[in-house]
Amino acid sequence: MPKNGTSAPPTDQDLGANMLEHYKHKKLERRRTKTLSAIRAERLAFESMAQRAQIAGETPNSALLTSVDERLREIERRANQETNLEELEDLVGDAEQQGQLRAYICPSAEIRNEGTLAIDLMEEWNVPRSRVAKLRSLVNAQLQSAAQAPEPGRSALRGIFEESDSWSSYTSEYEDKMRRFTRRIFWLTMFMLIVAIYALRFPLIFPLGVPILLAGAAGSRVSVMAKMPVLEVGLSGELESYERRILSRIGAGVAGSLIGCGLLGWGLVSFSVQGHSFAEVLDACSAPSAAARTGVHSLILLGVPMVFGFSERALASFELKVLGKSGRNDSP
Repeated sequence: MPKNGTSAPPTDQDLGANMLEHYKHKKLERRRTKTLSAIRAERLAFESMAQRAQIAGETPNSALLTSVDERLREIERRANQETNLEELEDLVGDAEQQGQLRAYICPSAEIRNEGTLAIDLMEEWNVPRSRVAKLRSLVNAQLQSAAQAPEPGRSALRGIFEESDSWSSYTSEYEDKMRRFTRRIFWLTMFMLIVAIYALRFPLIFPLGVPILLAGAAGSRVSVMAKMPVLEVGLSGELESYERRILSRIGAGVAGSLIGCGLLGWGLVSFSVQGHSFAEVLDACSAPSAAARTGVHSLILLGVPMVFGFSERALASFELKVLGKSGRNDSP
């Protein structure tokens, strides 16, 4: 028992548990902030539509206004108290359903334009043309006659809003998951490469097979990361997937640097700088004595990997020399 009634210092296990709890709390609060932002956006969209109806000289259904306002407030209250990530995501869907009811207070003169613009926006997101064409054919008649028969037009407009929200949720969820996958693969790849290099420096501790297996695993992960599918549907073009493509390019550049340097050291492609081949540079820089290497050696050893990292596509030329022509039939 500690003397003078002082508490015992926290153990490593306690520190780990505290860090994990802190991470979960931050993740929950980020999700909560995002959810609250989506709920408030739905409320603003609904209130804006009500104002447009008043400006157009129409009187919105007061019972509907009150009902939607109360439900959105209740959803926001639940979001402030919710501690489950999945439940927070479901609350966004609940808020969107309430926001879609703004179609029933849309000014009759604006129903056609509102629906047409919403469908055009989905086309800009690269939603499959067949789906857009089917939606247009389904609601076109109601939209065209909305000025004379507003209620069927408003019903069609609500369906358009629902379809738009569905694609928006789908693309956001897809990119969030792919971004998480890319981050995990990226950091695990970096860890494997560092451990592989460390293992090479201590051959008496680590068998030669350890760095070989780690390097192979890292290379396969880079391949997976670089060829992750990019969703053609995007709310902001390529912006949604840009972060994970950055990580993919960095991972490919790191792997390409190691592979390219290995092939140069092998002598498959040879070049010399001031009479020093790359193989000689590797030998000089890996020698135990610092006198064996010069400033030129250090610059070459740093510069060559940077070239490969700067353009990982340069690795394709080495691939052709090692593996020959690829099996696919590339068009000229």
